[in-house]
Amino acid sequence: MIKTALIGHGYWGSILLRYLKADKRFSVRHICNSKTDMSQVWPDVKVVVVATPIDTHYHVVKEALLQNKHVFSEKPLALKTEECLELQKLAEEKGLILAVEYTQTFSKSLKKAAEEIDIGKIRAIEMSVKQLGRFLKRDVYWLMASHCLSILDMFVPLQKLEFRRLDFITDGKRAETGQILFWNEQTKGQISLSLNFPGKEYQVVVYGKRGTIVYDTTTKPTLKVTWYRKTPKKLPPDLIIKEKSWAIDEKNNLKHAVDYFYKVLKGKEKTNLKRAIKVTEILENLSIS
Repeated sequence: MIKTALIGHGYWGSILLRYLKADKRFSVRHICNSKTDMSQVWPDVKVVVVATPIDTHYHVVKEALLQNKHVFSEKPLALKTEECLELQKLAEEKGLILAVEYTQTFSKSLKKAAEEIDIGKIRAIEMSVKQLGRFLKRDVYWLMASHCLSILDMFVPLQKLEFRRLDFITDGKRAETGQILFWNEQTKGQISLSLNFPGKEYQVVVYGKRGTIVYDTTTKPTLKVTWYRKTPKKLPPDLIIKEKSWAIDEKNNLKHAVDYFYKVLKGKEKTNLKRAIKVTEILENLSIS
């Protein structure tokens, strides 16, 4: 069992703790908060899971790396690209694992959609993540778009896209509802985000040359694919060649995230650090523009 410390035991930390305790490969030796004497923690663990507020990620992760601990951090890794790069360099110099918990990238539905389903060249992608609250210090982009960008990277490499931000509702300088547009020569799309929506919406639609993938966490089945032929003047039933759906459990993606981190520690998976740095870079640039 890998001796582990969880730093941060708020809303998300308490959920992570449940999955860490259920995984017999990890032994949670310490649950830490701002009052914890970390000098008693560092000698007793090999791994640190960070679930503190966004603003603190950089400092907490850096200290853990300086103490020679492998780290699995809640998203985003940091609020500045230069901070992410500093953490990457530190981890590499010390031979440590640094990975980031982008929950939906561990979804079995999305992995199937990105890796196994062929709908031809991707022409467009639409994402919609909407809910009521939580109204926190950071805007809707840092709270929600980081997840969406990590999903987008599963289908189209982020470094190949351009981005633009549109604010719809703001409270002072903090955006609560807005949109991110993205594009390159082959693919265009949008990410619609809201903290003002009285319900819950989490949908990803991928439009390919030969079909469309719909991933929706609020419906069953969660993953649907429709292959169709664009025949002029034909009605929908006559356009569809084939449809397929999968009812995949979407309630335990954090379990898959913990499993992923274990495999990274054992050298069976690659760290997602490159993706994490790019996500921060995009969000930082959008915040400036």
